[in-house]
Amino acid sequence: MKDMLKGQVAIVTGGSSGMGEATAKLFASEGAVVVIGGSRVERAQRVADEITAAGGIARVYGPMDVSKKEQIHAVVNATLQEFGKIDILAAFAGKTFDGGDMSEEELLDKTIDVNLIGTYNTVFAVVPHMKERKSGKIIICSSNGAFNPTTPAYVYHMSKGACESLTVNLALDVAPLGIRVNCIKPGPIVTPFWDELMDSKDEQNKLLENIGKLEVPMGRPGTPEDVAGVALFFASELSSYVTGLCMYVAGGMGYVYSHGQSFFLSNMNKE
Repeated sequence: MKDMLKGQVAIVTGGSSGMGEATAKLFASEGAVVVIGGSRVERAQRVADEITAAGGIARVYGPMDVSKKEQIHAVVNATLQEFGKIDILAAFAGKTFDGGDMSEEELLDKTIDVNLIGTYNTVFAVVPHMKERKSGKIIICSSNGAFNPTTPAYVYHMSKGACESLTVNLALDVAPLGIRVNCIKPGPIVTPFWDELMDSKDEQNKLLENIGKLEVPMGRPGTPEDVAGVALFFASELSSYVTGLCMYVAGGMGYVYSHGQSFFLSNMNKE
């Protein structure tokens, strides 16, 4: 199928890298006008330029750090001013923090501000408009680790678990208005997300390869494009009778037993 999103306007947060970037490019290839949200304008503009070079339409209206409510509303308002509508919100903006010199309180605040409060504020910046039009698709990103962790990541997984609660509560509320709300639960995906956890690309690749072999029934880590395909399903009419669904995109993790015990825990037990 082609032009599955023709004539639609989509905002993709976290659209400057990883799963958000892949989703933005796929949406554009299917005919959507895509607004790239990212905290670093130069990275977002690179994605927009690549979409434009491929024949698509993309916009960057400025920085969109979702922990800053004013930046969220600035992008939403600019989108409405130019295009008059928002058909799709794909909320991929999210981040883990390695702690470093941060106190426990600072780590908690920063993680919650981006992953939970930022997602909430982004969603409710577009919901009133979608309610007026009685139409819209909202895609929220959680994590396989929220309820199926392979290693403890308390604050990050807690914040992502709350996104699933937001998904089902909002889906119930807005379903009668023609608005669908669904959630993607990625497993181990090869993205810049891992840069925050380790500096060495070789270490990242080895870690993800081992997780894929041991933890993932399909035997490999995922790619951003694996996630983007599911986002397109939720954004298109293929899922016209689907709302409130939290879908694992994890190669079988979360609902199929893995090949062996936890890669992380097995290594911990050796120490």
